[in-house]
Amino acid sequence: NEYKSYLRMGDSLVVSSDTEREPLVEKTRVWTVTLVLSTVMTVLGCSFQFGFQTGALANTKEVLEKTFHLNDTSIEISVMVSGMAIGGIFGGLLAGFAADLIGRKRCILLNNIPMTIGTVLMAIAHDQYSFIVGRIIAGFACGVSTGVGPMYLSEISPVKIKGAVGVLHQFLITLGILVAFIFSLDAVIHANIDPAHPTDYNHKLWHVYFGIPIIFVVVQVVLLPFCPESPSWLYFKKEREDLAKKALTKLRNDEEEADREISTMIEERTHTSDRTMVSYKELFTTPHLLLGLVIGVGLQGAQQLSGIVAILNYAPQIFKTAGVSNSDVVTAITGGINVLMTFISIPLIDRLGRRTLMIIGQIFMVIAYVGLSLAQSFGSNNQDHMTWSGYLSIITVFLFIIFFAIGPGAIPWLIIGELFTAEARGKASSICVGANWLGQLLVALFYESIWDGLGTNTFWLFTSFVAFFLIFTVLFVPETKKKPVDQISREIQDQARKFPPFVF
Repeated sequence: NEYKSYLRMGDSLVVSSDTEREPLVEKTRVWTVTLVLSTVMTVLGCSFQFGFQTGALANTKEVLEKTFHLNDTSIEISVMVSGMAIGGIFGGLLAGFAADLIGRKRCILLNNIPMTIGTVLMAIAHDQYSFIVGRIIAGFACGVSTGVGPMYLSEISPVKIKGAVGVLHQFLITLGILVAFIFSLDAVIHANIDPAHPTDYNHKLWHVYFGIPIIFVVVQVVLLPFCPESPSWLYFKKEREDLAKKALTKLRNDEEEADREISTMIEERTHTSDRTMVSYKELFTTPHLLLGLVIGVGLQGAQQLSGIVAILNYAPQIFKTAGVSNSDVVTAITGGINVLMTFISIPLIDRLGRRTLMIIGQIFMVIAYVGLSLAQSFGSNNQDHMTWSGYLSIITVFLFIIFFAIGPGAIPWLIIGELFTAEARGKASSICVGANWLGQLLVALFYESIWDGLGTNTFWLFTSFVAFFLIFTVLFVPETKKKPVDQISREIQDQARKFPPFVF
């Protein structure tokens, strides 16, 4: 009879036999308590906050117009919508510098200060100007969050689940948007109307609504200090291998795994340089860094110039134009689909790959926009097709959201941390995130003017943008699935060498 003995060694199982000797099979547990806590605190305090602020005005613009005695074409309304992006540009550009200077975790913690100030100003605002200032300050905090949050997630996660952890950033963004949509439904936001003064909008629940982010500020401030600093930052920036190993051991709950990852960091530095950080000049003059920057900025453009801000902020108006009643409810359902599809994309990211999902998403977004453009035209110009165009409008917006969520919604945030080694990651991330916020600002600020000029042809313009970035993805974006950063960097170097010297 064959005799086998089994010996438990932590998370590894050693099997020995007197007739055969099986190889050691590692069953390393990747989701540890510390990694879960660090991930949850980051996405709640960064990603969710960004999502909530993104969706906060979709159903509340009318309430704010009546509260502050504005009309829907006033410049103040446009600045309210775009104010978040105005602040976000500055926050995004500062994020990488601050994260390199004081560390990822400390930067995230201190970012709760502007988020609190902005939230309080919006919640207690009694005129449009104080609300706009609060919106810009909260936008600044969101800009920092979108720069540092994904960077921290990328640097604390194991390679085999890096994609899944990275997509949690987008998942909590969509969840924040959904919560914003639900709590701003007409039935909720007008819940305490005084029957004696039905037009007195200064005593509505919108004040409480805009104060919701304070809850998540408190949660993050209390629990994030128990999470470790980024091991990558500790090793490459602070040159503290001992602290980096300590952080990794806490995150992995496995000292041997921590040693392996430290060895990978040492190898990464050997393959790059002995310098601790790359300068901005080197980012723009070193061919492979510049190509990585072009890819990163291009993916951020693919996300924001797709018109997603217009879809989310003006969804009720888009549905009304196509003849849809209860547009605020349909808008909330849109947010729910966004959350569901982002959740579904979590396992797909590491199975199908970033590039594949990006291309699939963009192809179907083009198809969705063609249908939405037709729905808008019939809805506004032909009363006989109102019902038909309304259904088509709902279906195509849902289709757009589904494929945006699995492609351009999730991947640009994730891939920033994979395109660059630690020496360049902070500064490159700042530029990419700044580009994202610039695209968001352009769409938010000029959507009303574009609609006034192009009318129902507006979404043909966005169709052309999505088609352009589809071609860009096919030509330039590499596959980064389950590859270490130094390998991706070498592949981008090889890609850059294929271009003439005057290009990169």
